[in-house]
Amino acid sequence: MDEVWQKLSEPFPPGEVQWRIEALSRDKKRALVVPYVDARTVLDRLDRAVGPEGWQDAYEVLADAERTVKDERGERRERLVEVKCRLTVLGVTKEDVGEGDSLKAAFSDALKRAAVKFGVGRYLYRLEKQWVDYDPEKGRFTPPRLPEPPGEEAPPKEEKPEAYRLIDQLLERLKEKGLGKEAAKIVTKYGGYGKTLEETKRLYGELRALLKG
Repeated sequence: MDEVWQKLSEPFPPGEVQWRIEALSRDKKRALVVPYVDARTVLDRLDRAVGPEGWQDAYEVLADAERTVKDERGERRERLVEVKCRLTVLGVTKEDVGEGDSLKAAFSDALKRAAVKFGVGRYLYRLEKQWVDYDPEKGRFTPPRLPEPPGEEAPPKEEKPEAYRLIDQLLERLKEKGLGKEAAKIVTKYGGYGKTLEETKRLYGELRALLKG
């Protein structure tokens, strides 16, 4: 389990970390930004650490209502959705609650919060918030740079990420058709997405064949 925990909690390549604005300076020319990863990155980490068959997630909608918000822009109505995620990894279950202005946002937030309890992306909470230059006209800022994790190389940026995305889509379609277990066996045979590009292509071909068959 220690080895699995290490795989779950290891830092992400800088290219997978995104930044969001938490506050703006009074002159609107500086932005306080914090790092985060999206839900798809968390799903990829779970798959690579324990395999698609090694984890399960379940959700419960706790609240879906509108509330009145007052700020410098005045008073407005805003939707608030709260969702609880129960995440099970290799038989161990942890849960947390996420929120957002839509079901999709709340589901994603809940998953990420539950995954943090398994160490996924927890180190991001310990990184310092950073002030960066902000262009108020374009609404853009230059993201801070993070160092590459020690002993790791940045992930390929050409064929493999696209292949992973296509494989993820196939897996979702197979799950919808009740073929999740069969698909998981194929993925397990290749140890995830495959160790080489050729293995990734063969994995994709077998999943396609399973879907058509």
